[in-house]
Amino acid sequence: MEIARKLKALDRIYAVYDEFIRVQETACKMHCHQCCTTHVTLTTLEAYKICETLPPGEREKLFRRVREASGLKRFQPAVTTNALAELCAEDDDLPAENEASAKGKCPLLAEDLCSIYALRPFNCRCFISRTPCGEKGFADVDEVALAVNTLFLQTVEHVDADGCSGNLLDVLEVLASEEKRTACAGGTLHCTGNGLIANRPMKVLMLPPGQRKRIEPILSKLRAIRI
Repeated sequence: MEIARKLKALDRIYAVYDEFIRVQETACKMHCHQCCTTHVTLTTLEAYKICETLPPGEREKLFRRVREASGLKRFQPAVTTNALAELCAEDDDLPAENEASAKGKCPLLAEDLCSIYALRPFNCRCFISRTPCGEKGFADVDEVALAVNTLFLQTVEHVDADGCSGNLLDVLEVLASEEKRTACAGGTLHCTGNGLIANRPMKVLMLPPGQRKRIEPILSKLRAIRI
């Protein structure tokens, strides 16, 4: 799929999720940043959107922050969401994940605010909690929201099926190269050669049977997006 169509589809996916999130009761508010850590993942499509949308000066500032954070511990996924869905459907063993021992603060924060908030990837958009994360030490998310979030993660990856995924810092570091952004736009970026994992199309829908009926209206809106 050409990059312009992929970006348009991504915008529409974000818009559908915004409709869902607007009616959810959350404790999230400005300057709340408990979930803004070095464990965030994203697709190369989302990273490309960030890089190409920012003005040149802001883009270079972003790349500088990423370079300065190169030594931070971070979560580096072994499989993508759609690959995980296939493994679960086949009842295969799941690979061990390389979970970092400490969750450092995201280096893209500036005075406890996201410096790319309008362009933040879906993994950031979907991290919501009904109570302040600091009170319990974790996010309080209901089962429906978790199922919806998984559906959107699968859909975003599906749109970028010829792309890659990885930790936010790793993917942005790769796309700091104009040559690699061009390869990303053409669907020819080598994932493993750049320390990333290859995306997959959505072959298995990872929705709990009991949630399917409640989520069907959202699923219908996603199906209507030309991907």
